[in-house]
Amino acid sequence: MGHGKRSREEWQQDIENRQRNVVFPDTVLNEARFWRNVGNRSWTPATKIALGILAVGLGAFVVRAVVAFVEEGVALSMALGMLLIWGPIFGAIVWATRRALRNSSHHSKHQK
Repeated sequence: MGHGKRSREEWQQDIENRQRNVVFPDTVLNEARFWRNVGNRSWTPATKIALGILAVGLGAFVVRAVVAFVEEGVALSMALGMLLIWGPIFGAIVWATRRALRNSSHHSKHQK
């Protein structure tokens, strides 16, 4: 019975800590908890629909930008040059983020 009371008190303390987010240690703990749990849940149908809408919008923007480049007389090579410059940069960001998340989840699993 004492164990149940202690775990309830720990649970209440955890809830209070999650709601406090105004001083430095609390903000760091809550942000770490957020990033640790970002990829752990499966996507709901609403999330998939929203991501689809965003992808269509982004695709339309990119197509329109390329059309504007061609219509304004900017060489297609300029558009491809921008893609060759920014593509690897964003690719490196994606790669580093996935690697960091994989290593942090791998590290936390081995600590327990």
